[in-house]
Amino acid sequence: MSTSIDASERRLNLVIALLGTRQGHSRHYIREHVNGYARTASTAAAEVTAGVAFERMFERDKETLRELGIPISTTPTHDLDSAEQALYRIKPGEYRVPEIRLDEPAMTLLAVAANLWAEAAFSEAAQSALRKIAARSGSSWYDDDTTVQSRIRTREPAFEPLWTALRQGNPVRFHYRGAGTETATPRLVHPWGLGSKYGEWYLSGLDLQKSEQRNFRLSRIQSEVTVLTEEQLTRPARFSISTILDGLGKQEPYRAVVIVPTGSTHSLRSREGTTVLDPRGPAGTDTLSISYREPELMADDLAALGAYATVMEPRDLREAVVARLQAAAAAARQAPPATYDPALPAEAGFGPVLAAPRGKKKDSRDRLLRLLSMVPFLVANPGIEESELAQEFGLSAKQLSKDLATLTVSGLPGYLHGDLMDVSNEAGQVFIRDAETLASPLRLTQEEACALLVGMDALTAIPGTREAQSLRTAIDSLKRVAGEDAWLADAVALQLLTSGELATIAQLQALIGEGDAAEISYLVRSRDELTQRVIEPRRIFSIDSQWYIRAWCRRAGEMRSFRVDGIRSLHAAGPQTQHGASHTQTAPTSSNGVYTPGAHDQQVQLVADAATAQRLAPAYSATLHQLPPGSDGAERLGVQMLVGESRTVAPLMARLGGHAHVVAPLALREETFTWLTASLAHYGATEDDDAVGENTKTTPSQDG
Repeated sequence: MSTSIDASERRLNLVIALLGTRQGHSRHYIREHVNGYARTASTAAAEVTAGVAFERMFERDKETLRELGIPISTTPTHDLDSAEQALYRIKPGEYRVPEIRLDEPAMTLLAVAANLWAEAAFSEAAQSALRKIAARSGSSWYDDDTTVQSRIRTREPAFEPLWTALRQGNPVRFHYRGAGTETATPRLVHPWGLGSKYGEWYLSGLDLQKSEQRNFRLSRIQSEVTVLTEEQLTRPARFSISTILDGLGKQEPYRAVVIVPTGSTHSLRSREGTTVLDPRGPAGTDTLSISYREPELMADDLAALGAYATVMEPRDLREAVVARLQAAAAAARQAPPATYDPALPAEAGFGPVLAAPRGKKKDSRDRLLRLLSMVPFLVANPGIEESELAQEFGLSAKQLSKDLATLTVSGLPGYLHGDLMDVSNEAGQVFIRDAETLASPLRLTQEEACALLVGMDALTAIPGTREAQSLRTAIDSLKRVAGEDAWLADAVALQLLTSGELATIAQLQALIGEGDAAEISYLVRSRDELTQRVIEPRRIFSIDSQWYIRAWCRRAGEMRSFRVDGIRSLHAAGPQTQHGASHTQTAPTSSNGVYTPGAHDQQVQLVADAATAQRLAPAYSATLHQLPPGSDGAERLGVQMLVGESRTVAPLMARLGGHAHVVAPLALREETFTWLTASLAHYGATEDDDAVGENTKTTPSQDG
């Protein structure tokens, strides 16, 4: 009789059985002895159906194990009396992670690389790889306790299907809105690589319709990505996405002529390559010649300055700035959603808080991989607290209990005492015994190898890494462990730093190491003011490509986060004085945001399109609320956030160019509209001016 168990438990027993044999097992043996398969039926008539069911189930299980990277070897049988033609076995040397020796600094850097993906698609894969390597290297558990932390997000819906197509060699279809266009066109692309730079993800690949290599910004993909799994294409062997990322932003720079009030707009004056030209404008103004490489980003920056910056040339940049201001002003006139009630609390007035996005749906294969990972982890960490085990694998107490119960009834065929794994819970501590067959972790999957290799390669660019040799050793060791999947490290890449930030971060690293304070000249963008202050740096962190220093600010008397690109000068200022535990907070993660609320902050409510709302939320520690679709049917979200200074809101709306508008408070809503219309008047334009509008050709960019 078959044992009624689910697919993950049956496959777990199959893995144990095939790992636990030196000669291999026949199909007949597997059917009769491995729990979960229907035994030979008692009558010939019943066997017709039962035999076919077993064959289908066994073939499906073999295919599943191979898809998960579990190699099954097949050898011919030499038993002349047997009707069986083959024996099946999993060779331990092909199954397990090769032995790897890493010292404590290298393991710490491995943890940094894994945690880089903490809020991205590779999060689970990175942590799984970290567990496997720690168990195989004999290391005790580790922490990401370095002074530099980075977090990369992969929130674009296109990322997951593009990643799948990249590693499988499949072409993809999607609709894409190129720079300078308002409409999306269909594209057929063979993915070659995925890379992150400037906080944006890019796809590089062959445009099959044009027979040209092109780059595509994922945020401009306007449709679902269709993976054409029936087609298989070969990726160029020498292709490296890092080379593509290096080339972004390296073209000959553009130059803009902008008139600004004298003594203002420090953000423009301090840009590399900015010069003051001979007077061209009215008295009390300066004419700046500004170098820039990304026209769209430059238009955003200039729109946010409103009437404080007048673009004279080039014409297309001026038109792009005016178009943003017009769109923002038009959005500012929109009425609040019909369901919005300003008299009610945010959740009631705005609607329910948006549920967290669903992760990839889990199935029996995911559970099997988890069970196979949990066994070596328990072997390496005997007596781990049940709550810690649940947290490590992201399980509820109920899910963990089910998994431990499954392990308890799984083992070698025979399933008697000594054959089964012995899992016990002693006063909240979990132990496992008789688990030698699965004690070595399964080799790294493609995603696991990619997550760690790409993360560690990105770390090599961070200056001041004292464990540089440990980092290189870890990368080399990891490539040997990854084996044939190491090619993915050339297909996916991150660029976490720009050249302008390298020197500043290196100086901050040195100050943290020496325990010294820093005197800085810092640009407060919201006030367009250069300030002098002394900070005591604790930790450097980044979210996507934006870098911050978390430090005790002596002027404010509290911990603050400062943008690295806002530091205009930096000098050592003697030993740090604030050493209390309350001041050594770790860096915020992107889920918590980088904004530190103050006692006098103002609550602001916006309506934004879904993509814009998702980008605003982490920067302002905002909550998002579900709203009815707009008149055009587009998805809209309510954004509830705190701002330290209300005057920062109008420039933000200008930068967003109509993708968001203020709902409350009413005074701020009116103030924002007034600021936007005054900015338009400064350009001699109005909200309804057709000379420059939404259909005007916007500035070009570098992607496809």
